[in-house]
Amino acid sequence: MGGHVGRGLKMSGDGVSRLSALALASVALTLVCVAMPPDAHSTTMYRFSVDELAYVADLIVEAEVESALPEKAAGEVYIKTVATLRLTRVVKGDLIEGDLIRVREWGGRLAGERTDVPAAPVYVPGERVFVFLERERIGSMWRTIGMTQGKLTLIEEPDTGRDVCLRLQVPRELERFDPAQVQLPAVRRYSDDLVARIADDLSLSFVPPYQAIPGLPAAKDRSFFEAALAAGQQLDPRWPQSRAAEVGR
Repeated sequence: MGGHVGRGLKMSGDGVSRLSALALASVALTLVCVAMPPDAHSTTMYRFSVDELAYVADLIVEAEVESALPEKAAGEVYIKTVATLRLTRVVKGDLIEGDLIRVREWGGRLAGERTDVPAAPVYVPGERVFVFLERERIGSMWRTIGMTQGKLTLIEEPDTGRDVCLRLQVPRELERFDPAQVQLPAVRRYSDDLVARIADDLSLSFVPPYQAIPGLPAAKDRSFFEAALAAGQQLDPRWPQSRAAEVGR
């Protein structure tokens, strides 16, 4: 995967950690299968397209991470981390700039214990992000769609002031994100281009081809299926609903 940071962290001459990253040639990346805690989305990562991320997301925003605090509920085995994000731009959703939201993800360190989930996104205070989110099924918190696929880090390009979208694997141990330590790649993808693409999809009410997405809530899955069917889009032949629709035609 591009943009790995961690054990291979580069060190500059003054001993300051220097992050390296690769820009996205496409936001859709292939992720390896990972072992997940039992009630996480699924044991297999699904590869999302940009169109699917935009369609499935309840909220698409640019935001700044204000805090990231670990938690472990009574009786729980695994640690999670709750990040507080202040919204700076809303692309999809009914919130507004300046709103604060909390995003809960697997993994964290607490009281000498540690939970690591390789594909879980890590949010670090001071980091600016472009994220695709969905509401948790219970409560008011949010979670990132597709785990690391749904989170991009924004770094301002010095010469133009434009924000570059990067997928970084940020070390959980990092106390505060320093964008000056990120090396921008030669080939860059800009947030305003991504926003324009998503805005076009939303204005046209574009529905991508229906796919069986593991972990998608049943109501949202059914809505996706019916919208794709009505739009004449291709239907995933592996899904029972698709086979039933084909028979009924």
